[in-house]
Amino acid sequence: MKGLKIAVVLAAAIALLSSSIQAQEKKDQIVPEANIKETKIIRLHYIGGITPDVLKVKPGTTVVWVNDSRAMLEIQFEGKQVTLACKSPVHFNIDENGSFISDRIPQDSVASLCFVEKGEFTYVARKAAASTADQPRPSVKEFKGKIIVE
Repeated sequence: MKGLKIAVVLAAAIALLSSSIQAQEKKDQIVPEANIKETKIIRLHYIGGITPDVLKVKPGTTVVWVNDSRAMLEIQFEGKQVTLACKSPVHFNIDENGSFISDRIPQDSVASLCFVEKGEFTYVARKAAASTADQPRPSVKEFKGKIIVE
């Protein structure tokens, strides 16, 4: 069953990567898809965070985050920002500072970004916990990860 789920997620990720989801505001921050060399997968879990939490890749690698948690997630880079990527990022937009930031990633969905620039990119994946009677405001859980582009 897990093999089937992984195959479905990979097929969905490939389909999403090959389609143009939305027009980019800043075309100079997107490089041609021909520069995409390989794809690596990071799983975001309900308990235990990110697997793998550190990922080493080559320039042109598309990283696909799979939301295996029970909540919507957001990914935000800390420190060095991603300001250049290959075409067709999924669930990522360019913010007012010219950096890529994710929108809300639904559970059982994927987000992807192709890394072009070398460096270390630390990110945090945040998910909002459900509200309870004892805790009217949702608490936010954070998990940190790092992508090293060599």
